Amino acid sequence: MSASVLELEKADEPTTGRDLKSQPPKAGTDRRIRWDYVVFFVSLHIVTLLVFVPYFFTWIGVAAFIAGVIVFGQLAIPIGYHRLLAHKSFRCPKWFERTLVTFAMCAAQETPAQWVAWHRRHHVHSDEQDDPHTPRVTFLWAHVNWLVYESRSRLQTFSMFEKFARDVLSDPYYRWIEKLPSPAGVFFFAHAAIYTAIAALIAVAWYGFDAEALRVTSSVVLWGVVARTVWVWHITWSVNSLSHVFGYQNYDTGDDSRNNWFVSLLTAGEGWHNNHHADPSSASVQHRWWELDPNYYVIRLFGVLGLATDIIRPRDQRKRNKT
Repeated sequence: MSASVLELEKADEPTTGRDLKSQPPKAGTDRRIRWDYVVFFVSLHIVTLLVFVPYFFTWIGVAAFIAGVIVFGQLAIPIGYHRLLAHKSFRCPKWFERTLVTFAMCAAQETPAQWVAWHRRHHVHSDEQDDPHTPRVTFLWAHVNWLVYESRSRLQTFSMFEKFARDVLSDPYYRWIEKLPSPAGVFFFAHAAIYTAIAALIAVAWYGFDAEALRVTSSVVLWGVVARTVWVWHITWSVNSLSHVFGYQNYDTGDDSRNNWFVSLLTAGEGWHNNHHADPSSASVQHRWWELDPNYYVIRLFGVLGLATDIIRPRDQRKRNKT
């Protein structure tokens, strides 16, 4: 990990004594709604309601949902965007890193530079005035509203990228992503088209050109793309909202971060959020034996397979290794 990132994260010691109350963006000209986000979010939520229609239920659709949650909601976002790019908790071959980032882009959760910049800013200003998504504004603000309201400060993305995500933008692939028109939409709809094509080919090969092939294809796309995307949104957002309101603290980090077992269950470990804020550089958030962190186990598996090196252990292990 570079010194600049360590400085940004304040990784080696928990911060204390900060209790500035965040404020929502000012009304009037300082605030506008990102209608492209609103339309996209609302549309996918409405379409997701079709999972309650019996016609769209198939077990292959459910399997596509589960597989998608693992790939996009565990490998791509928590491991790829979060622990790898944002915190540099381990290293991996560039082709593998870019693969994880590509999957993360398909989850429609901002570009790598945007995601990393906002997350690092959150760590530097956790539950302070400049925290982009603290629930001290409102719970709903932390969960989703911060994404759909854009204040003047949010428009100053270049300076924020320079401060918080310069290392990410040094990669030409990630710079190319930033130059795309609506990059999250491009990747999302491209991967949705690929899902549709593969599902249709398999369904037609199995059922022929009949109504059942159409039903299975529709089920896979609904469950495996739309519903999975909405589910992964909410479990990711829950770390920002639920894990800063409900739960317990192992450490006095000077903010509202909490360890929340329910969020941890949904996110394969990300809900041990107070542990993470106390030691953000660590690839593991498991600080007690029962605070299970499946995402860390996957990173260790990557290490066994030669796909991860320089895995940063928790602080207590690092200190023991120094002595």
